[in-house]
Amino acid sequence: MINVLGSLPTLILDFTHKQTNRGKNMGTKTMQPIRSNELNYWQNVIWDKFAKRKKELETDLFQEVKVKARQAQSTFNKKLKVDSKLEQLKKAEKAYNDFVANKEKIEKEMQQKVAMLVDEIRTDLKNWNEVRQWENSSCNSLKTLFGLEEFLEEVCYEETKQAYMKTEKGRLLAELNNSQDEARNVLHSGGSITDVVQNLDNIFKRTKIDVRIPKTLLAIGN
Repeated sequence: MINVLGSLPTLILDFTHKQTNRGKNMGTKTMQPIRSNELNYWQNVIWDKFAKRKKELETDLFQEVKVKARQAQSTFNKKLKVDSKLEQLKKAEKAYNDFVANKEKIEKEMQQKVAMLVDEIRTDLKNWNEVRQWENSSCNSLKTLFGLEEFLEEVCYEETKQAYMKTEKGRLLAELNNSQDEARNVLHSGGSITDVVQNLDNIFKRTKIDVRIPKTLLAIGN
């Protein structure tokens, strides 16, 4: 990673000196295109700053959505009307595990009850999937209590994440991705160093990314 504080002063002084001499020699304002070393510098700044900011927002998303999804799980199961059947399935599976070793008749009855409840819940989830359009739609492979609960956790997280992306932090993450593309386009726009840096400065401020660009660099060419 390039040392921003170490490289900027030398870059600014060198660029300012050449820009001043050109102005004196030509007597007119000349647009100075961005040079390769400056291009490389800003490419590294963009990559580093956006990567850090994106990591911060994605960390917030994962942590907050995970907590919210865990808090919402019980309500979510009730909303899908599978909570009571899940409780019945837990009891049925426990009863099955308790008796399977010693009582063949009870084992068979419990197996049938478990299978029936799994099938009912799986059918419920298939019907809900048609309405809610979950990305994770592998209901057909669900055959156990563990599999059902794991599936419900995943789709609950998915819906909680979708709701999170509509909040301010979620919109910030979406805006960050769009702004990074915009910053790359600005950098390769072929504009003057002044215009490029000014536009990058505006993008950094808009996305709340802390890049301290010296006023002298922003004033070059004015």
